[in-house]
Amino acid sequence: MRKEYNKNRKGFTLIELLISMVVFVLIMGIVASSFTSIVRAQKDANEVRRMYSEVRGFADLLSEEARLGAIDYKCYAEEATSYSYDCQEALGTIVNGRSNYLAVVRKDGLQKTIFKYDPVKKTVSMIKYEKTESGGWGIAPGYTGFRDVMGDAVSVEKLSFAINPDTDPYAQAGYSLNAKQFQPKVTLFMQVKNGKNSKSEFNIDFQTTISSRVYNR
Repeated sequence: MRKEYNKNRKGFTLIELLISMVVFVLIMGIVASSFTSIVRAQKDANEVRRMYSEVRGFADLLSEEARLGAIDYKCYAEEATSYSYDCQEALGTIVNGRSNYLAVVRKDGLQKTIFKYDPVKKTVSMIKYEKTESGGWGIAPGYTGFRDVMGDAVSVEKLSFAINPDTDPYAQAGYSLNAKQFQPKVTLFMQVKNGKNSKSEFNIDFQTTISSRVYNR
């Protein structure tokens, strides 16, 4: 006996199946793209927070050193290739009120800190010196030379220390009689971007002004 098929039985045609597959692929593509965007946005946000944390940490360190000490004008030699015995570093002169270096000395005169910006390596580093028994200066314990103050997450594109005034006001004759007395201060100008390991690029401009709390009058 010949088996009869029900011609009215419903099913998917090849075209319907293809359309369903295309719709499914499109939906999955949208979901995958949205998920990737969310992950990338979260990664970017974490990187920006890390950058800001590095910058804020450096600014706090600089503020602490500058407020507890005074600008060490003796460190800024006439020639960039020479250094004074008081400083042990060739800082050069302060040009137009600005320098790539900041030298501060503690109130007791027993410790000094030097910050340096390297425009080639795009890094900021620091070193500490302590007064020796012989009256000279030696590298402070824990330092073997300049060491970076920010990690690889930050590339310092621009940095300068604006030192005002650019010469020691206390060394000027008649300073105590000058009606325009004011404390030396330093303004940090800095532009940073994220490190090389990121696919996205972020920039942060940062500026802060710090006045010394050490009075030499």
